[in-house]
Amino acid sequence: MPLLVATADLTANADLAEGLSRCAAIERSSARLACFDALASHETPKAVTGPRPPPIPETQAPREIESAPMTASTTPAASAARSLAEDLDRRRSLGVRLYRPNYLLPVTYNDNPNRNIPDEERLDIPFLGDALDNVEMKFQISFEVPLWTDILERDLDVYFAYTQLAFFQAYNQEYSSPFRETNYEPELGLNWQPDLSLLGWRLHSTRLMLDHQSNGRSDPLSRSWNRLIGQAEADRGPYHLALRIWSPLEPNPSDNPDIYEYLGYGELHAGYDLGKQHVSLMFRNPTHPSVQIDWTYSLGGAVKLYLQYFNGYGESLLDFDHSVNRIGLGFLLNEWP
Repeated sequence: MPLLVATADLTANADLAEGLSRCAAIERSSARLACFDALASHETPKAVTGPRPPPIPETQAPREIESAPMTASTTPAASAARSLAEDLDRRRSLGVRLYRPNYLLPVTYNDNPNRNIPDEERLDIPFLGDALDNVEMKFQISFEVPLWTDILERDLDVYFAYTQLAFFQAYNQEYSSPFRETNYEPELGLNWQPDLSLLGWRLHSTRLMLDHQSNGRSDPLSRSWNRLIGQAEADRGPYHLALRIWSPLEPNPSDNPDIYEYLGYGELHAGYDLGKQHVSLMFRNPTHPSVQIDWTYSLGGAVKLYLQYFNGYGESLLDFDHSVNRIGLGFLLNEWP
């Protein structure tokens, strides 16, 4: 009978450990947390007890022996699995994390590149004019670092994030394959994870951040803006929504006073999971609209095949007042939302 008890216990422990490992492997933070929550909400298996042993010969004092109850929450294997989950959570809270989408598009095609930059603004840079190639490389890196986590034990974090978007004329060998435009975007913010539910939607993250974005150039090609941004993210099964609303910290930036006319005061992101595939949409500013459509396909590891289409204003700061029409194919590490 002790063997049966041990076998049942090991089976429960194996199921628990497998479930924790499966949850830990989920890439999207909201889905990973939901998986852990679902696993934790399962009823703890009832104690497994053995029957009373056969009567003891009368030559000994009679006594009742019963096997001690063992549950999946008190066994060494369960403790080890729980420690693993806690360690994963601790490492995520202390380390560098992917933030906005990280991707590489080796080939993109833009049928309307910005060749209309005035001569007095080009600073004698010829590839900003008619020599600009329609085909170029585009990539983005983005990460965040928690600075202070679980403030007042309220799931409130202070974080620093950095995003860099680059447009690389890699195939323009006539002009030594220059970087046409690079945008740098540091931010400092608060991230509250309320885990609230309403009408089937789960609000899992709200952020308030100070954001600066610039192209790092001097006048007359300098482009920059500073914003206070509020952001909310919610999930409902395979559906994902994110809303970003911003307020200018300087209403009329000196180097691009009409940037808010073109980029507006917010943007909406929507995503949908289709198993190995994921599709998402970004929409911004109905008066000068911008739309981005993304499609990804899992290749079985961390990297995904990525197709991106962008149409409208503000793809880069240099082109904030110029409408582009671009499609690109490459690889992506993480989705958002």
